[in-house]
Amino acid sequence: MIRAFYILTVCILIWSCQKTTVTIQQLSNYKAIVNLDTADLSLNCSMQVDWFNSSDSIIEKIPFTFRLDSAKTLVKDIIVDEKAQNFIYTSKETHGFEGFIVELLEPVKHHENVCIQINFNSKSNEYFRERMLFFSDDFPLIQHFNGKIFNPDFQIHSDFQVEITYPKEFDIAVTGLIETTDTIDDNIKNYTTINSVPSFGFIFLKDIKLIEDYASGVLIRSFYFEDDTKWGEKLLEHSKNIIEFYKDTIGFYPQPILTIIPGYSKPYGGWPVCPNVVGIHRGIDLKKEKAETHAHWIMSHEIGHQYWGYNYVLEPLNYPKWFGIGMGIHTDRLYAIENIPEFNHSKSFSGSYLKAMRKGYNTTIMQTVDTLNKQGFDWNNSIKHDKAFSVLQMLAYEIGEDKFFEIFKHCLKCYKGVNVTLEMFKKDCETISEQNLDEFFNTWFYTNDYLAYQIDSVRTTKNNNQLQNEIKISKIGSANISKVFAEIDLAGNEKIEVQFNGNKQTETLKIVTEKPIERIILDPELKLLLVNRKDWNRNN
Repeated sequence: MIRAFYILTVCILIWSCQKTTVTIQQLSNYKAIVNLDTADLSLNCSMQVDWFNSSDSIIEKIPFTFRLDSAKTLVKDIIVDEKAQNFIYTSKETHGFEGFIVELLEPVKHHENVCIQINFNSKSNEYFRERMLFFSDDFPLIQHFNGKIFNPDFQIHSDFQVEITYPKEFDIAVTGLIETTDTIDDNIKNYTTINSVPSFGFIFLKDIKLIEDYASGVLIRSFYFEDDTKWGEKLLEHSKNIIEFYKDTIGFYPQPILTIIPGYSKPYGGWPVCPNVVGIHRGIDLKKEKAETHAHWIMSHEIGHQYWGYNYVLEPLNYPKWFGIGMGIHTDRLYAIENIPEFNHSKSFSGSYLKAMRKGYNTTIMQTVDTLNKQGFDWNNSIKHDKAFSVLQMLAYEIGEDKFFEIFKHCLKCYKGVNVTLEMFKKDCETISEQNLDEFFNTWFYTNDYLAYQIDSVRTTKNNNQLQNEIKISKIGSANISKVFAEIDLAGNEKIEVQFNGNKQTETLKIVTEKPIERIILDPELKLLLVNRKDWNRNN
């Protein structure tokens, strides 16, 4: 029998960080031994959990989150003190989460431990190709426990030490640092460790190339297929520059390792596979003249995820990760401003949202994932990426870039391992900006209101040698923003920038010029999520 075990302890930590008090639950020291079965390419695993009851209650049942599919995973048995325990499988429909509940024969008393051993199998999700076996989310994990209830939607930081044995025809991309490697007959055994991550994953790869290097003390491993050698090498070089920039700008990089693996054959972008492992979709050359920019930016984007939502700062899983994605994109925007100036974040992260709005979909951010999945539209791009990022950029626009960067740094300092909620974030924003942001947060997170203006008329009269211009603007959208900039282009390529109150239903701008107005552009720098971008032109 393959023997494997985890040991974890639970503690509640409370501290005050710049006027913010947060409570986290940290699980530490998971230990595991797993073996890849060559017959059907499944994992044989066993695990032991030492769980501490931090509450004042007697705990009779302990829930585990686990990817359950009868064709792919199987819990063999669960043992406590050498006695078999009853357990029931759960689903989203029956219990609100996928996994199982251990029904203890003897309850866990206040401030006591229980050791649970679980023997299980798991078969890979072969998402993309026969040359890669994904085990990115395959360990049962005890749910977040706040001393009163278990919560399947909250993530938890834990430490892992995992021993993995697999056939030597494979290589491995893994969440942890590989401390030792042994070859035993036709198998390889790796011992890996990592601290403070919400989960642990690994991917077996065949016929793969690997290059490695370091940046600011971080090990970077780049896996690629032979026909992608050019991009495998370039992604590694980009990663070195990006990590060094983030470490200089933010002050730290959250983990000692980053691993890059190939994804789809088309250059759709990338994704966070599991903590410390990112996937970059192949076929970058299909981007043609934009290939270099795309490769550079997507690498900065995926590395930015390692700070927010997926690894370092956490957030609840039942909402569309608006915080992690939005702040992650803001992170790669900081890099792009200095290193990829040709990449336009405002244009890149607005199209899907605008398309969804124009089709009448509900783009409210604070909808649960279950609710969004029932609506039949691409909320991943339109809400989770476009709107989440753009709303945070409008927040920076409202309170000032410097204040927002202060909030950005505050969150990184105070929220390691914390599931950040909208209420927490709003409170911090108001405290640091010293502004009441009720209307902004209510509008942009809790409603489907949209921002739109139109230029109703431009009237010009001549007075001596000057032109008296009267520009009437109406707010036709239901959302508000405190200020809107307009660019006024005059004959002879002269430009004037003016500002008006975006909260007013109608606004009249009176401007004196010496040359006639040729064009008026609202929000010329694309700072706002304007649904209707229609310039005024004299000749139209």
